Amino acid sequence: MIRLAILEETARAIKDYLLRGDGLEHGAFCLVREGKGHGGIRLLVGEVLLPPPDAWEYQGPGILRPSARWVSAAISHAIGARSGLLFVHSHPDPGYPLGLSPQDVASFHSLAETIAPMLSGHFTAAVVHPQGWAGVLWSGNQIVPIDCIVSAGRTLCFLSPIRELESSALDTRQRDALGVVHDQVGNLTVGVVGVGGIGSPIAEQLVRMGVAEVVLLDHDLLDTDSNVRRMFGARIADLHTRNPKVSVMCRHLKGIGLNVRIRALKGDVRTEAAFRHLLDADIVFSATDTHGSRAILNELASTYLLPVVDVGVRVSAKTDNRLSGLVAEVRVLTPTTPCLWCRRTINADVIRSENLSAEERRHLERENYVVSGVGKPAPSVVPLTVLGSGLATSALLALLSEEGEVAPSGYWVDGFFGDSHVSGPDQPRPDCRCRQQLGLGDFAAPPFMP
Repeated sequence: MIRLAILEETARAIKDYLLRGDGLEHGAFCLVREGKGHGGIRLLVGEVLLPPPDAWEYQGPGILRPSARWVSAAISHAIGARSGLLFVHSHPDPGYPLGLSPQDVASFHSLAETIAPMLSGHFTAAVVHPQGWAGVLWSGNQIVPIDCIVSAGRTLCFLSPIRELESSALDTRQRDALGVVHDQVGNLTVGVVGVGGIGSPIAEQLVRMGVAEVVLLDHDLLDTDSNVRRMFGARIADLHTRNPKVSVMCRHLKGIGLNVRIRALKGDVRTEAAFRHLLDADIVFSATDTHGSRAILNELASTYLLPVVDVGVRVSAKTDNRLSGLVAEVRVLTPTTPCLWCRRTINADVIRSENLSAEERRHLERENYVVSGVGKPAPSVVPLTVLGSGLATSALLALLSEEGEVAPSGYWVDGFFGDSHVSGPDQPRPDCRCRQQLGLGDFAAPPFMP
């Protein structure tokens, strides 16, 4: 599947510029980066190159042809940036079908044969129509449709038409609740990293909501008795088989019978092979409990314009060991919200300690050279993990809704006392790395483990 993602602010500016109301076609070039998924490509629109005064050889209500001079200048800019190139233009007549016209296709084919071999990245084209966007990619000397075009900002917005779901009695109450968001949910591929106490109820909720595909990623085996208390789908009998958690969860989800595609992967998200599967998703849930894995997932939101819902839980107790709080916290990571480094939620010293062997960590802890307590399981209980999972999947619905524009990007809820609070900064730190690598894709890929 080929996805094209663009910053919400950039998409809005392009649409306003191209559909300016004078009845003429208008166009622009954009730099485009790539994120290679396991089974698809994620194209990332970057800098917009607006046309100079002599940009057009022909321009009219139904025709637009860039001049050789401007094409050459755009190619030079892309080569200097070591990126691909997108040509985007308008079809301002709402009565015209959405998509590239036969004349557009012929022009793109001619341009691609000349331009594509010069670029470090892909050559693509898109049309902005009053009813949406459509696009194509030059691949293997042929034109391939772009399957999905989205804008990513505080929300995730589908710019290209989505598949309308068939009416089903299964969906009656959900469709009444979600309205137009229901069909969007049904078109999603969602990644879930960590399928333990929090990730397993998230995955089950996604299946019951009817997403198109769930990608499960976890490297652990189901070999600890306490997991059975919290992990949905786990049975006492599974402890004797030492199966991967993703296999147990996959069996459980398929047994529900709702025909959602399940991709179950035993692997560490810190390795490139596992990480690439997440680039095939539209939204990713971070339900892992290590700082190192969350640091890698953090890269998705900024570098790949792929929203991440990060969720964690903690049990609070008084000094006499009496329970005093059950806190679940959600952080919605998008290209325009603070990342985990901005929030100081992850710590480089903890990551360094996590990467040591257990023996090395114990030795250095005794010498006070590393953070103590790393790698030890945290206290937990199923009502708390279910609370966290429900907040996380509700955050997904907010991402698809206009209300997501005003919803907080970070908050916690105490299930014990009912307290809630907005947490973290409102805006990303200007000097944070997430601002420097925005939309760069594989050009700024994260450091993977061997």
